[in-house]
Amino acid sequence: MYCIGTDEAGYGPRLGPLVISAAVWQLPDTLLLEQMYQRLSHLIQPRPSRGRPCPGSKGSDAVPQAMHSATSDRSPQKPAEDQQAQDGFCSVRSGSLSVRSATPSRSWSKDGLPLVVADSKLLYDRQKGPASLEPTVLTLLAVAGQQVHDWTSLLCQVAFDPASHESALAWYPQHWPRVPQISLPEEILGLAERLQAALAEEGIRVLGLRSLLLFPERFNQLLSHYGNKATLLSCQTLQLVKGLLAQLPPGPVQVVCDKHGGRDQYENLLIQAFFPSESAHPWPSTRRRANRTKTRPGGPSLFQVHPVQIVRQSRQESIYHIRAEHREITFRFICRGEALLPVALASMLSKYLRELAMEAWNRFWVALAPGIRPTAGYPQDARRFRSQIAAQQAKLGIPDSAIWRNR
Repeated sequence: MYCIGTDEAGYGPRLGPLVISAAVWQLPDTLLLEQMYQRLSHLIQPRPSRGRPCPGSKGSDAVPQAMHSATSDRSPQKPAEDQQAQDGFCSVRSGSLSVRSATPSRSWSKDGLPLVVADSKLLYDRQKGPASLEPTVLTLLAVAGQQVHDWTSLLCQVAFDPASHESALAWYPQHWPRVPQISLPEEILGLAERLQAALAEEGIRVLGLRSLLLFPERFNQLLSHYGNKATLLSCQTLQLVKGLLAQLPPGPVQVVCDKHGGRDQYENLLIQAFFPSESAHPWPSTRRRANRTKTRPGGPSLFQVHPVQIVRQSRQESIYHIRAEHREITFRFICRGEALLPVALASMLSKYLRELAMEAWNRFWVALAPGIRPTAGYPQDARRFRSQIAAQQAKLGIPDSAIWRNR
């Protein structure tokens, strides 16, 4: 059985990218997703081991302290923000620039295992920045055969489409973040080899990690197309899943996603993504009453069988079965889906990429306007930052649509 776990980072901010990621696994048919942490407890844990404190607190999205010290002589201050298997990738010449003076160091136990894979909001440390997620993310990428040397090779490995890759490299190249930031490449590769071998003994493979990086200009274009941010998130997530399904060998697939906001009904979104000819409207409301197959005793169905079978729709979990891409697919949209390992890994990758992008963003603007306080991009502080860079933005001729998300 194949499994695709998805999650995003950067849904609430007005600056920087929205990142949607997916982690693709191959699992034994008898293994339930809810059993993965238990089965792999000697390799992967949902929380730090005893004596290995959790690096961060839940919901922290502030700018790393190191960013302040790199850009200002003032004491660090927290901004006032709204707290809301595949091979064949290219290797790109390094164009990275160190963004902090931290020396490489281990962030794992003696033999490197178990790794911690959990909701990025629980693990992200605003003092360490992306480095708090780096060992796990880069190790799992290496397990999947996706080796990373710098920012450009990271994007080459994970960016799902050319637009994601090109928009992330389009400007401020002299401020590209250093990757890896604290991890030694030889340690990452050594740990990945041990982890890959241990997973294989359990009949488990990590096939790949992929991401869509929607920077403001592209985000705004998609927002105009879909009409609202919630539909944008859902539809782009499903487009990412659809593209990954096309790359998988035959076999059943379970797709598990953290719920998208307060949405409980995904039927029409699935129809639009996988059976567009069945949809009466480009982006139909998911609140419409679901079509049901009706039969008369001893006779054929009165209506054609609906392409999406609704198993359950509730606040906790919405489940659907479809047959598409020549395979049986189960979609599960789960409240707090990051409690499942495949979703947690997607969450960490999304957060890691977004925070690296925000480091480059802040360094670019601080170089032009020395003394400006960096931002994490959330609405209230984003407005402050936007006003402080306005003069330099106008001088460079950068349009608002290129830096400011409309929702």
